[in-house]
Amino acid sequence: MNFIWDITIQAKKDGWAQSDLFFRPAQECSPWYEQSFSILNETHVKQPEIEYNPLYRFDHLFHTLLHPDHEDAPELRDYLFDAISHLLVQSDLRQGLSKRAFYMRRLLSELQQGVFGISAAQHMQGIAPELRWRLTGLVLAQMETGSSLTLFRQAVRMLFPQGMLYQERENPKCLMLYVGQEKEEALEHGVALIQELFLPIDMELRVFWTHHFGVIGVDAVMQTDAIELY
Repeated sequence: MNFIWDITIQAKKDGWAQSDLFFRPAQECSPWYEQSFSILNETHVKQPEIEYNPLYRFDHLFHTLLHPDHEDAPELRDYLFDAISHLLVQSDLRQGLSKRAFYMRRLLSELQQGVFGISAAQHMQGIAPELRWRLTGLVLAQMETGSSLTLFRQAVRMLFPQGMLYQERENPKCLMLYVGQEKEEALEHGVALIQELFLPIDMELRVFWTHHFGVIGVDAVMQTDAIELY
């Protein structure tokens, strides 16, 4: 971490909301770095008060405000510095934001707020944050191109990289998903979510968790006490 936008992103990962952070000008800092952590290679934000070197990038904004002879009350100056720093963070975070990324942020917010259904919102909260963003990209693609089995397959590979998805030859509308893991809450949320968001309405899905279904003639899936009947 070096820049305030980088620090803010890491702070969110460490459990701090951006509104919790209070920025202060560093009392001791290097002219070669924006961050002023006591450990140069610090990787976590451990407290909400963030000191940084504002003159590293923003000398034109702060050289007057931070001048020792400035007449404003110190407390007012502290809060003014914090407010400006938060605006600079927002500006940093939005630089380079593409139109598609903007749509995805809005779409992710709507998914989590229940615009696509309360059930989908609850399942979305049950999966890892990094997977939420990736699934949102597939939701946007589906809105652009329409529902398809291809997008459902991509969602399956995304959430269950070791899983296997089968389609019946005699009944192509029936799919079978072998997860290959013990059933747990996060995985159940994932299965339910991709069914709600991506499974074509005319298709059905059956899920197998730790035991694969038996396939006659395939020895690997015909192990005694290790198969499910289909």
